[in-house]
Amino acid sequence: MARRGGELEAFTAFLGGLLITGVLALAMAGVGALAGIHPGPRLTKALIGVLTAAWVVTTVAVYLRLIARGRTRSGSRS
Repeated sequence: MARRGGELEAFTAFLGGLLITGVLALAMAGVGALAGIHPGPRLTKALIGVLTAAWVVTTVAVYLRLIARGRTRSGSRS
């Protein structure tokens, strides 16, 4: 019986996006701490924008990759 819907792929992509965003946030915080940068309100908003964009792009990229891999695997089992 074939599974439809892509819920597992979507959840995996969501977690992958969170993982990459967390690693990026830690790297940005580490660089900021080493450089002695004290973020103001504008820099904080910019960082939130960058992290949000990274999460969205990563989630979509991982999801599309998983969907494409699932299609090729299911087609080769005939």
